[in-house]
Amino acid sequence: MAAQHGNIIDFISNPEVILAPPLENVKVVDFTHLLPGELTSSVLTDLGAHVTRVEKLKPGLAQFLPPIVKGESLYFWSVHRDEKRIAVDLKSERALEIVQRIIKDADVLVENFRPGVMGRLGLGYGKLHKINPRLIYCSISSYGQNSTYSQRPGHDVNLQAETGVMHLSRSAEGVPQMPGTLLSDFMSAMLGSISILAALHERERTGKGRHLDISMFDSVLWTQCLAATSSLYTGSEPQEADPRYRQELANYNVFKCKDGRYIAAAPLEPQFWEIFCKTLGRDDLLNVFAFGPNVKLRDDLAAEFQKKTMAEWVDQFRDAECCISPVNTIQEALQFIPAKERALVQNLIHPVLGEVPQLRTPLPFDRKHGADVDARTDVAASTRELLEELGYDEQEIESLIEDRIVPAKQKIKN
Repeated sequence: MAAQHGNIIDFISNPEVILAPPLENVKVVDFTHLLPGELTSSVLTDLGAHVTRVEKLKPGLAQFLPPIVKGESLYFWSVHRDEKRIAVDLKSERALEIVQRIIKDADVLVENFRPGVMGRLGLGYGKLHKINPRLIYCSISSYGQNSTYSQRPGHDVNLQAETGVMHLSRSAEGVPQMPGTLLSDFMSAMLGSISILAALHERERTGKGRHLDISMFDSVLWTQCLAATSSLYTGSEPQEADPRYRQELANYNVFKCKDGRYIAAAPLEPQFWEIFCKTLGRDDLLNVFAFGPNVKLRDDLAAEFQKKTMAEWVDQFRDAECCISPVNTIQEALQFIPAKERALVQNLIHPVLGEVPQLRTPLPFDRKHGADVDARTDVAASTRELLEELGYDEQEIESLIEDRIVPAKQKIKN
């Protein structure tokens, strides 16, 4: 019998069966212009939602962020795929009418302006709730809608500094390190996405939407929950918050190799420590207490790892199951687990750049699983298409273009 579409048993026995995406009937209106909101919409897109991105008439900051190739921002296109786009002058009453028509039929709205901006545009939650009581309205901001610092601007580096993350990332000399990952952006996007999914589930029961208040500060502070519990209970800074504590651990550390590359070692469990010592050729360390700070043992291991290159150590530990890893570059990380195994890489088809490989959201419900996705680069054409779907006739569209409320025909890049 042929496999039935959507049958999970058939999917397990035949991975080629394509299941319907979980959010295929969900309509999202995207007012985002910074990474936390853009990532949230990207997750929803990858889950099958129909995302309509509302933009200003002039390109935003994200479209100018490097790297720039052939006049196109790879930063921008890494998080914008399969979205419909409409550009309008949000300060115009006629533009507001267009947007409200889109929102009237939407399930979710995502925005990341400073608290109060959407209200001043006539698009606050209170007003839109009256238009669409089922609307789930997700606001992502630096410090939350009702905090002391709600009107204070802040970017990832500020938030990592303020939440103690940078304090934990100090060098051996005690100097705070600039973050290598935009932790607050990704954490707030993840929590925003989870909250939206929970609200969609809740709406099935109540029939009503709600306003979701996501704070980037809250989101990154949550990553410190282990240290925070200790600090809140004892009233003091936990010892583990001192980077020297972790740097003195011999069985949870990073060691420099002969070629200047690094190996990360985490043989915490006794069985792993035994395998580690034997593979290293240091049976004499088997009975050494490796838990807790042990500067002598750490220095001894550091000297041992200096004897070979990273590649040589990787080869020596290849079959040893004891939590040993190379400190990879991004290119090496992309090849660490073959891309086809997890279908993590997909191609964005771009009219100027061609095929743009990018990482998809690593969710098991992703509707694409490595398939090509589209880039909607012609905002004017996309805007016209949406206006037609909303019921605007040719005369009304031309009037909107003439009054500079929506963009005219886009110039083709060479």
